[in-house]
Amino acid sequence: MPGALMTAARPFALAGLLASTGCDRASGPKIALRFHPPAGAAYRYRLEQQNSIKFETGPMARMPGQAFTMRMYYTQSVAGPTEGGIGVTVKFDSTTLESPMMGPDAMKPALDRMRGLTSTIVYDDRMNVVRAEFRGVAGTPSPITDQMAKSVKNMAFPLPTEPVGVGDSWTSETELPISQIVSTSAPLKAKSKLTVKQLQIAGADTTVVLAVETSFPTDPVTVTQQGQTSTLRFSGTLTGERQFSVSKGAPLGSTMSGTMRITASGGQLGPAGMTMALEQRTSLELTDRK
Repeated sequence: MPGALMTAARPFALAGLLASTGCDRASGPKIALRFHPPAGAAYRYRLEQQNSIKFETGPMARMPGQAFTMRMYYTQSVAGPTEGGIGVTVKFDSTTLESPMMGPDAMKPALDRMRGLTSTIVYDDRMNVVRAEFRGVAGTPSPITDQMAKSVKNMAFPLPTEPVGVGDSWTSETELPISQIVSTSAPLKAKSKLTVKQLQIAGADTTVVLAVETSFPTDPVTVTQQGQTSTLRFSGTLTGERQFSVSKGAPLGSTMSGTMRITASGGQLGPAGMTMALEQRTSLELTDRK
């Protein structure tokens, strides 16, 4: 059943952000956003992902939709300045997975093995990942730890190069996780636009509220799987909001939702192909701070 967990986790990676590519301008006060969390701080988070998959057309259209709800609790601890940037350790405290397709304890052994998994990440001051190492409890990598490492990297989003104010925006790109499943002719990247909605000042802290819109590649993509070549076309968007504390140097929470549609044709599917809809709702909440 680990494959089911990995399938449920993949859509979350689609909303992740890895590399800043530009910044628009707006008027008003501006502040520089930088990742400078206080050394020794620890932040506990609750991540919930609701994912559903439905084949809308094609030979599998009569199949019932698949749905997963995953809840993950993890702690992010700040080690402080290190070679190349700021060191952070992420420890997964517990994970649950619910689905009408399986019994309540079907995934329990695999989820129990995830308890205590840790990732050591070094970020630069714009929250770009400099390097990351992900290990299981026994100190050895596995397909699950590899997938979780990719998800951890995508939890971050890059901060803009220049100071920003309300109305300013910048864009970022992330590689879609489908390249982990099939061989593609080129890396597939989603593009996200982040726009400053509010600057909330309370004492010594400033919270930045960002609107986020993620779109998927529009050009057809050739993929190869098991010797068969087919064409994929993507459509849809994910939209939501993120909150970032400047003094804590940490995200306070986020919400994202939307639908991505994938139309596949050619190969064993023939020219008519099929269309699959992946609906996602994700929320991240800072539950407390040590």
